[in-house]
Parts: sequence; C-alpha cells; structure tokens
Amino acid sequence: MSLVSATSVSFCYPGSVDAVFSEISLTVERDSRIGLVGPNGCGKTTLLKLICGQLGGFTGAIECGRLQIGILPQYLEFASGQTAFSYALSSNLHVQKIYDEIKQLEHESDEVNALRLGELYASYGELGGFDLEASVKRLADEFGLSLATLLRRVETLSGGEKTKIALLRLLTTSPDLLLLDEPTNHLDIATLEWFENYLACCKTSFMVISHDRRFLDQCCNEIWELNNGSLTVFSGNYSFYRSQKKHALERQIEFAEQIDRKINRLKNSAGQVRDDAERMETFKPTRSISKSGRICKRDAGSAKALLRTQNKQRAATVLENRLEKMIAKAEATRPFIEKKRAISFAPRGLKNNTVLRVENLGKNFGNVKIFADFSLIVANGERIAIVGPNGSGKTTLLKMFASCESADFGSINWAPDARIGYYAQEFEQLNPEFSILEQVLQGDTAQQTRARTILGCLKLEKEKVNQQIKKLSVGEKSKTALARLLFSDPDVLLLDEPTNHLEIEAREVLEEALENFFGTLILVSHDRWFVDRLAERRIDLGL
Repeated sequence: MSLVSATSVSFCYPGSVDAVFSEISLTVERDSRIGLVGPNGCGKTTLLKLICGQLGGFTGAIECGRLQIGILPQYLEFASGQTAFSYALSSNLHVQKIYDEIKQLEHESDEVNALRLGELYASYGELGGFDLEASVKRLADEFGLSLATLLRRVETLSGGEKTKIALLRLLTTSPDLLLLDEPTNHLDIATLEWFENYLACCKTSFMVISHDRRFLDQCCNEIWELNNGSLTVFSGNYSFYRSQKKHALERQIEFAEQIDRKINRLKNSAGQVRDDAERMETFKPTRSISKSGRICKRDAGSAKALLRTQNKQRAATVLENRLEKMIAKAEATRPFIEKKRAISFAPRGLKNNTVLRVENLGKNFGNVKIFADFSLIVANGERIAIVGPNGSGKTTLLKMFASCESADFGSINWAPDARIGYYAQEFEQLNPEFSILEQVLQGDTAQQTRARTILGCLKLEKEKVNQQIKKLSVGEKSKTALARLLFSDPDVLLLDEPTNHLEIEAREVLEEALENFFGTLILVSHDRWFVDRLAERRIDLGL
C-alpha cells in the first residue's frame, strides 16, 4: 500500500515564468528510504512542502490519506526564552502548555498555587505528559544530550544541539512518514552515526534531503534525482546511484557514437549519389541526326539516361532527408557532457618548514572551560581535520587561529609571511551590498576571467555574478565566500564547515580544488566523505 501518490504534479511560484518542476509523478511506499538529491534551487524543499501540505498552488494530484507526517525544516524556529525540554514537549502543545505553567508555579509556595499545581499534575498525567517526558529523556540520552542541556534556553545552544533537539521532538510523534530537509548539516559525527543507525533500523518510511554522501549510502535504498524540472528514480543507495548514472552515461555516449558513425556513412552515401546525379545531369552527349532528321538508332537510349538521372536525383533527396532526420534525432538524444573546468592555484613561495605553532592554549566562556593546555605544531603543506562533538570548541579554535577570537591562555604563532584565508560558517565576511563578482574581486578587476572561472566551477555564472549578496540563498552565499577565499591564493586555508549548504556537485568541485591546493589546510567538517578524501591527520577535541 502506498503512503503517498502524486500524479502529473507541476508547480510554479507566483510571479515566476519558469516552473520549478513539470508533470512529475511519484509513489512513496511503506518501508521506503528515499534520498532526494539535486542541485541547489531545483525544488527539493518545495517538493517536501507540497507533500506535507505546507504549500499549495500546484496542478496535478497528491494523495496522502490520513498519514501522520513529521517534517524537519532546514531552518529551525524557536520561541525566545524557551527551554530545550519545553520545545521537545511541544510535539503535544497541550502537554507543553501545562508543563510551562507547572515550571512557573513550582517556584511559588502559597496554598492557592499548591492547589493549582495539583490540578495541573493530574491533567498532565491524563494527557500523557509523563510518558512524553520519559520518551524525551530516553532519546536525549541516545543523542548525547544531558539533562543540563535540556534545561538550557534554546538560543544558548550550538547549531548541532538545536538540530538534535528538533530531531528529538520530531521522533516523539511516531510519524508514519518522515520528511527531513538537510538534517545532517550541524550534527557531529557521533550523532550522525547514531541517526544513520536509527533510520536504517526504524520501520518509519522517510524522505531525506541531504548532501552528505556517506549518510545517503548508509540510510537509503532509493535515490530520487530532481533536476531540470523532472524526477528520476534510482534503486539502491547513493554509491549505487552514482554507478548507475555513470553506466547510463557510458551507454548513452556509446549509442551516440554509433549514431554518429551511421550518420557519417549515410552522409557519404548521400554525397556520392548526389554527385552522380549532378554528373549525369551535367553530361549531355552529342546526338547523331540521320539525313531524315531522326536520332540515330545508337542514341535512342538517351530517354532512359534521362530517367536514370531523375531517379538518381530522387534517391539523393531521399537520402538527404533521412540524414537530416537522423541528425535531428541524434542531437535530441545526445547526452550533455559538461566541459570540465578546474580551479587552479599558483605554487606558493612560503619556505618555512613549520607554518603554525600553538602552545598551552586555553579558552573559557564564563565558567565553562572550552579547552586548556592545547598545543599543536603544523608543518607547511600539511592537511589537518579538527573533529569532535558539538560544543567541543572546533569553531572557537579556528576563530582563534584566524585572530577573530582571543585566547585566554597560551600563544598562537604563524610563520611571519604566511597568508591566512578563513572561511566562517556564518558568512560574517560578506558585504551584503556587494555583487557576487565584486565580493570575489575585492577591487582586483584585472583578474575578472579567473574570478568568473572559479564562480563558474561553483555554478555561479553569467548574469548571476552581478546579483547582490543580500539577495542570495544560503547556498549561494556559501559558494561566494568560498570563491573569494580560493581566488585570494592564501598559503593557509582555515575552513569551518565549508560543505554545509553545498549540493553534492559543488562539494566535489571544492574537493578537487583543495586536492590541487599547494598550501596548508586546516578544516572543521562533519562531512566524513570530505574529510576522508582530504585530511592526512585528525585532531579530536572530544578526547
């Protein structure tokens, strides 16, 4: 039995000429584990919103029956001052409202409040509040969230902790279908692995948008590719999907080459027949005339020669028409193979053997000790990944390396001539009034060609590069910040979660660029595929 069935669905945002997708059909079966992939802006989030009923205005039909659908949005919203525990209980708004009132009255000691508390506790139990609390605490333990963390206000939590709380709240609803929009962006590796195991073992069907290739490999048994307004379904996990696409492209290329060979043969045949026809038309033999004025008997076959010429001309025309149709069909079915472009770096002239020396570094936020007595030596050209759980200080450490955060103890010493390039998670270094191209060039207009090449590799092309930063999506801002950093040709790259918000294709472009980078690389990332490909050494702040 199908959970969701959609037929001939088309959608176009009001005021837009181009449809997000057109005439797509899909079926979500029970036990489906679907990974939804495609470039930024292709409509993945829009499709999820249509399925769960958050968005209307489409044509076609979507049937969901009486499903309990749980959706995790890409951008989370929390009430100001709300505790993580209160938010987790908000899957049942009646329970959450009573819980918040209980917490407020527990600090009061008068008799009236005591009576009211008794009534609230009774209602709380009848509505399943204590059972919901138990579920929240059990899941929190599996997510690695302490009770102290649950009692903190949500705005004080890290991005990863907020995602965990949102996931926790969603899972307490026991939905029939989970719609997950990039749930992996801020999860640490330990939580990612737990979440992968949960999804792989749970009986709930799900559809997940993710650019984490390892995650898609571990969790999904179908990959849906949304691109250019159409939806293509592939069986298997992400690696199998890539293999299927590769083999399909190879078959298309082989078929196109066969058609090209047929076209060349037909072109040669048509050309030969046309040449023969023109030669026969041009050749007009001298005819012998008898004394009576008649054509000599030996030339009586000239009428047949004329007929043969006409037949040759007709045959040439038929062959040329066939050739024209074959060429049109070949062009329509020819696979698109994008010209390979690569981001290049000039060899750096930094001669120091040691690029960075850190000694006895310490950092506190109020009474919370982030880390202490941290020491590190980084060699020129080394590639290091800093890993660890959410809240372990990875981002803080990179900010300190980039001189955006001061140390409380210890010292950080860079090689004197080292040029440092820093990519921050929150795009603090982007000027919202600049265009994309202006942000990358920073006044260096002589290198427009190189800047456009780097932006083109990241799929920011043509007139798009003239769009203002403030009008960009999060993914486009991420690409702009990365393009600016790669354009600046630093000796050292400090990258804080550079793959967040990037589609898989852009991640692969970035990976290839960093593989060709001659300098030193220090990165923070939860993308295990990315880390495995680039890092030679790992530093775990959780140990």
